[in-house]
Amino acid sequence: MKRIGMKKASYMFFFLVMGMIFAAGCSKKPGEGGDIILSSADNTQSQENTGTTEPAKEETVTETPVEEVKPWDLLNNEPLNPATSGYEELDRLIEAYMTMLKNEGTISDDMSPYQKVHSIYVWFIKRITYNRGMNVDAGKYSTSDPETTPEEVLWATDLFNTYQGCCYNYSSAFMYIMRYLGYDAHLLSGQVSSYNGGTTPHCWLYVNLGGEAYTFDPDVDMNYYWRGVKEGSTEEKTDTLFCRRMEDMSYFYTIEKYHEN
Repeated sequence: MKRIGMKKASYMFFFLVMGMIFAAGCSKKPGEGGDIILSSADNTQSQENTGTTEPAKEETVTETPVEEVKPWDLLNNEPLNPATSGYEELDRLIEAYMTMLKNEGTISDDMSPYQKVHSIYVWFIKRITYNRGMNVDAGKYSTSDPETTPEEVLWATDLFNTYQGCCYNYSSAFMYIMRYLGYDAHLLSGQVSSYNGGTTPHCWLYVNLGGEAYTFDPDVDMNYYWRGVKEGSTEEKTDTLFCRRMEDMSYFYTIEKYHEN
């Protein structure tokens, strides 16, 4: 499993100078945690390439063009290997969820892999209700045995049974959806910066695409989207942390645990 290194301090400074937005984080216990700090420089997926710099009068200054790999290319070109969780209740709920999405027209068989992933991601953002602290009593809304069922499975099961959750539920559920679609997805937990200083607990996921790890964080993107709605923004923003290279996000995330399930 690939570990992601820390980015240079200058990278952090760039993002902080560009401005910050805030999103609510999950807590290990009710009442803990705080607002997540997120740079507005991450609001959109850049579609521009850096070109070669024009040489100065007597200097030869050449920069190698840096081409950003687009999310649709990454998701469409990745070999798919669909997998279930192996837990009856969760797998049944995922099948029912995917059938519901097809029936309501959110996804269809003629969509590309990228279109399916992005449509489901946006559905999570708009249709799931945030409920802080649901990770504490994992399995409260499940018929699975909490003594023998991993908490990651219970977090996802609780979300699909209630369509509510906090970051642990959002991220675990989306991780199992990504595996169902055929992607190599994994859950992470740790800390993110808090608006009031220090850090706050958080859970997110990454997907291995083209040999690199890419961040997906539906909980933070949910907060970002609804903050924009509340503030009357005319631009719908759902991709702040959709398919972002993890190596570039080390200024924001502090990884404490790579989950096994």
